[in-house]
Amino acid sequence: MAFKDRLKEARLAANLTQEQIANIIGVAKSTFTGYEKGNSEPNMATVQKIMDALNIDANFLWQDEMRNTTQFVVSIEEKEHIKKYRSLSEHGKKMADSFLDMQYEYEKEESMKIKESYPMIPKALYGCSPSAGVGNYLPDDIDESAIMVPDTPKTRKADYVLKVDGKSMEPEYMDGDLVLVKKQDQVDIGEVGIYLVDGEALIKEAQNGYLHSLNPEFGNIELNENSEVHCMGKVIGKL
Repeated sequence: MAFKDRLKEARLAANLTQEQIANIIGVAKSTFTGYEKGNSEPNMATVQKIMDALNIDANFLWQDEMRNTTQFVVSIEEKEHIKKYRSLSEHGKKMADSFLDMQYEYEKEESMKIKESYPMIPKALYGCSPSAGVGNYLPDDIDESAIMVPDTPKTRKADYVLKVDGKSMEPEYMDGDLVLVKKQDQVDIGEVGIYLVDGEALIKEAQNGYLHSLNPEFGNIELNENSEVHCMGKVIGKL
């Protein structure tokens, strides 16, 4: 479960409406609704108010994200920053949050400017997301649209783009990642491909007799003589 789902779970357990919890933590109801929908995230000062109001801690809110330690590792320097942040007054925390948000938005905009400075080329984006999990049913009529991507040697090799659905290929391929796929009917052992297995779309690593999930919390897809398997292409990168 994501942060937004844990947040909603805790609110319902406390028997509070969105409006009630919003009033308690001092934000608009629409703002809190955005937190539960995943459209936005609260700053650390607001998170602390939420935890106090719902009688929960950070371990509850982020337990699923923290479970895979290869995905989220805190350095010694970062731990020191956290200690300093916790020692600040409420005013100090607001000032730190304000500066952090401002710097984050600035660097995000600069990153976008760098990306936009690249020449762009169109690639096909298919509406069916290959599952990094148990599998997504592949309809006969797949929606196709165009997406503009930076013109690089890698993107020029790609025939189409797909969006990853699920967590079984983390940390290499995250839920929501856009992957570049080169059409080919087989991939080598150890390479990642897009497969149709009994009519369902999957992104998996090729192995002898099975398709491997990189995330150890998920099982592999065992193949046998009755399995209907088609390789739709090799994953050559991500955007």
